[in-house]
Amino acid sequence: MTRRLVVNADDLGYDPEIDRGILEAARAGAVTSATAMVDTPFVARALAEAPASLGVGLHLVLAPGLEGDALAREVARQLARFEALRGRPPTHLDGHKHAHLRPGALEAVAAAAKANGLPVRSTDAASRARLRDLGVRTADAFLGDAALRPCWTADRLLAALARVGEGTTELMAHPGYRPAVARTSFGAEREEELRALLDPRLPSEIARLGLGLAHW
Repeated sequence: MTRRLVVNADDLGYDPEIDRGILEAARAGAVTSATAMVDTPFVARALAEAPASLGVGLHLVLAPGLEGDALAREVARQLARFEALRGRPPTHLDGHKHAHLRPGALEAVAAAAKANGLPVRSTDAASRARLRDLGVRTADAFLGDAALRPCWTADRLLAALARVGEGTTELMAHPGYRPAVARTSFGAEREEELRALLDPRLPSEIARLGLGLAHW
């Protein structure tokens, strides 16, 4: 079995400055995948500027009270909007603040993913097992914790690479520049994560460890 690493940048389309950082990391080869929010004023431009080498999935934004048929319709709406904007389906699904994994939402998202042949992010053994029980593909391991603010410094990222095991590992990151429009306290941390991903030591370490960079 090979060791595949999907480096996913969350929040594409959230803010022009966040998008600028994500796309800079993608062009450098440091980010192989991203997930886009489809209901922002900036997403069309971000998707248009995304390099062909970048896998782009759907970053579902799900309101806390949404459930049942209404939630299923909202997932379907966002999927349709993504395809209309991008011209093709997303490579995979995940959720803003992991909302796709909350009770009730996971089942609706899994049903849509299975119907469309899409993998879904899992963040731990329990969500991984549940998604697979529902017939949905997911990675074998997950690295990332936005609560660390930032999760990735260069040294922490280098240490994480050494822990990548067999199969497919998704590494979640939030690179970018300080938001110009979006109201979020997660700003300077994005610049730190961008610096970590662009650290000149990373490519040689990835090669030394024999990791295969990929997207979904």
